[in-house]
Amino acid sequence: MSAALRMPLAMLSEDRALQETWRLLEAPTPWVIVLVIAPLVALVSWYAYRSESLPRGVRAILIGLRTTSLCLLLLVLFRPVQVRSQENVQAPEVLILIDDSASMRNRDAYEGEPEIANAIRELVGTEPKEATRLDVARLSLETNVLGLLDAGGYEPRLYAFHEDLSPVAQLDNLSGRGRGTHVGEALGQALNAHRGRHVTDVIVISDGRSNGGPLIEEAALLARVAGAPVHTIVVGDTRPERNLVVELVEAPSSVLEGDEVVITVRVHGRGTGVGNASVLLEELDADDNARTLASETIDLKQTGERIVLVAPAGSGQGDASQRRFRVSVPPLPEERILDDNTLIARVHVAREKIRVLYVEAHPRYEYRFLKDLLIRADERIEAQIYLASATPGFPQEASPGLPRLVRVPTERRELLDNYDVILLGDINPYSISPDPAEGEEFVQSLFEFVERGGGLGVIAGEYENPRAVSGTEFARLLPVKLDPTSGLGFEGATVNEHRPTLESPGNPHEVVRLHPDLEMNRELWEEPTGLRGYYWYFPVAGAKPGAQVLLRHPQQPLTGSPERDPLLVVGYHPAGRTLFLATDDSTWRWRYRYVHRYHERFWRNAIRWLALGRLREGDRRYALEPLRSRFDLDERVVLEARVLDEDFQPSSAPSQKARIQGPEGTPEDLELVAVPGRPGRFRADLRPDQPGRFQAWMEINGERIAGAEFEVVLPSRENADPSPDPVALQTLARMTGGLALSATDTTGLAEAFPGNEERREPISSELRDAWDHWGTLLLALGVLCMEWILRKRHELI
Repeated sequence: MSAALRMPLAMLSEDRALQETWRLLEAPTPWVIVLVIAPLVALVSWYAYRSESLPRGVRAILIGLRTTSLCLLLLVLFRPVQVRSQENVQAPEVLILIDDSASMRNRDAYEGEPEIANAIRELVGTEPKEATRLDVARLSLETNVLGLLDAGGYEPRLYAFHEDLSPVAQLDNLSGRGRGTHVGEALGQALNAHRGRHVTDVIVISDGRSNGGPLIEEAALLARVAGAPVHTIVVGDTRPERNLVVELVEAPSSVLEGDEVVITVRVHGRGTGVGNASVLLEELDADDNARTLASETIDLKQTGERIVLVAPAGSGQGDASQRRFRVSVPPLPEERILDDNTLIARVHVAREKIRVLYVEAHPRYEYRFLKDLLIRADERIEAQIYLASATPGFPQEASPGLPRLVRVPTERRELLDNYDVILLGDINPYSISPDPAEGEEFVQSLFEFVERGGGLGVIAGEYENPRAVSGTEFARLLPVKLDPTSGLGFEGATVNEHRPTLESPGNPHEVVRLHPDLEMNRELWEEPTGLRGYYWYFPVAGAKPGAQVLLRHPQQPLTGSPERDPLLVVGYHPAGRTLFLATDDSTWRWRYRYVHRYHERFWRNAIRWLALGRLREGDRRYALEPLRSRFDLDERVVLEARVLDEDFQPSSAPSQKARIQGPEGTPEDLELVAVPGRPGRFRADLRPDQPGRFQAWMEINGERIAGAEFEVVLPSRENADPSPDPVALQTLARMTGGLALSATDTTGLAEAFPGNEERREPISSELRDAWDHWGTLLLALGVLCMEWILRKRHELI
């Protein structure tokens, strides 16, 4: 038995009662006394004075005194004793088990059930759809059950259960966080914990959807053996479920100003049969006014229909740094659970310009068109270009307002202060400068740059990169594994045009999502009518663990490997992002059919994705992120901040301040404490009290400098089928001889608890003979003396 269950038993009170009663130990049965002894006593007393000449009143007195004397004699012979007994009086106990699992946080609208809806409204004092099942259970218990038990002298023992059982001191302590509902296990634990106690009944308040532990029928047998009927109170709308559920599959946490936002959701239909539904994408402004952006009609499926919705560029909120989107489906007729028909997605809009450093060895065509795009095609990108093979005095190119480079920056501080993304073309990073020491410094600075959230993109070429870095420290930054034996690159015919294949055409990564229509996007990449292909690529040994392949070569390699060669791979290292493009002089060819459209979109997607590690919020010395993007409601959420000082060294402060805001929209203060042994790292953990999307941010002088988002969801087992199961609770009540009731109608409980069910157990008993007392002798002498005096006065012998 757990300590949590032993604790309430130690607190149970037992009253001790002292009773004093009189008994005749040697007395015959009552009928002998009434029918035999009493008439004989009366006859003997009458016979003694039948012939005496006495006044009528005196005769009666003497007969009464003689009768009294004989009765006293018989009483002494019957041995009257005083019994003083001490006993324990146990009040009847009622075990009350309240479901505290996450499904009890669901809200039921009771559409089409006006009587039940009115009863719920009267019970909770608000609209039914605004009250959780836990609210209904708590108020029903307080209003309808506890008062009844108190009036009957019953002692309620409150327990909360989900996957385990625990005592409850206050009903306000119920939180609805449990990952599962184990009704059978909770009932068994409660009965075992109270074995030997005077448990008269058990009350189970739940939605009945047991999803783990022993079967309810097994626990019912245990309750029946214990002689404790189980009364069940079902909470929630018990009609057959009809429910639409919208689940967020994917949404970017940050986008650049002017970017489209792609939101992927899945819509499940439970109990809907054949039909369709309309999925609506809206954008919310600061006052929660909605603007419709997209709508799509889908066929309802139990397994869920995946939908990709695209919000066009533009925030619709003035100069706000965040876009809020609402995805919803209209409720079905008589749908009960409405809070899962809608979800809110928040996307941070990065208004900072992306600062790019592009270093190339030779002026190949990829370089010529890419540097023009970086400098002129996108006002949100600021770039500095360095061509290593240029003659001395060649004016290196840069965006307007930026200085032209005369050398490649190699110091850590220069890279961290001035750039978000670094693109390396066909150049050996160790030969970035005539001084080998500067090349080594550049590679070491790249490591710290990426570790601090920077993005690194490598565009393969036929001469230096990545052939020259195979087996070097720099190769650790790449998201691919280099094969030392493939130093010459692609060995096939370079006169044949190849087109890549998407690794996941049904759910393409944002870098390769060139068109919102998935089939059109696939055709652009893979079909002859789409983008121009490539003639050469650098084969690699595969993607590193944790990296993601976006494009592959369409044919099997000559080596016989079962996997086709990766062409485009992205990865993380560890807070920053990396990208490897294995083709040479390929993307600029896309201009011949589509001009700049897809060439620009691809590189903007790639640069934006690489930069997001640095552009989530303002100050690049601060980073705030949760350990995961999604947490179950019963889990602790851990937020971690990485903070650098002005010299880009780990902060030595003992703590950092932050703020957090939940679905209700009320910000609260949060303190992150320094992590021992990890300079510059700060952590805080918290327990959200409701599901939904949460925002956390750090700020200086009221300006946000770092931020993160995470989602809190109901545990998967509790969310898989949140509908009540009244049949299970009815079975439990029937097998144990209890009542099956609802939260709005508990009138039948009055008959189940009539009161006066205490159990008395004797502890000790003491006998005291009444005749062995001076008072008894004095009474007998008094009666005899009175009779003797009367006889003398009337001259009787």
